[in-house]
Amino acid sequence: MAITQSKRMIRSDKSLDNLEIDLLLEALVKQYGYDFRDYSRASLQRRLTNFKASINVDNFSDLIPLVLRDANQFRAMVEALSVTVTEMFRDPFVYQQIRRVLLPQLATYPRFNIWHAGCATGDEVYSLAILLHEEGLYERATI
Repeated sequence: MAITQSKRMIRSDKSLDNLEIDLLLEALVKQYGYDFRDYSRASLQRRLTNFKASINVDNFSDLIPLVLRDANQFRAMVEALSVTVTEMFRDPFVYQQIRRVLLPQLATYPRFNIWHAGCATGDEVYSLAILLHEEGLYERATI
């Protein structure tokens, strides 16, 4: 009987953590317009767990008033959630494929738009702009 109750308690704690994280993410969207809701849940929970430990907070729900009322805490949390791995031409194979496969196709269009998701500081976008310039396509692009 005690084991069954213990398993329920563990499931309940996980459910409560998920609810608190959902509320935190919703608050961030409403207050700041930052939307982390589609981030990998495991990664998000791991990063939030590390962040709350770093500021000595026990529960995810305790983060809500902190980040809503303290811009410095909000910035620190965004930094903790963000993936900041970046560099120029970070994955050479990808850029080789873009040059070989994608750019010839884009060259057939008079104008085109490019949306580059998941770039921390813009180095990847700047790398793509360099490729477009080298291929004479930069002026046709909106990045």
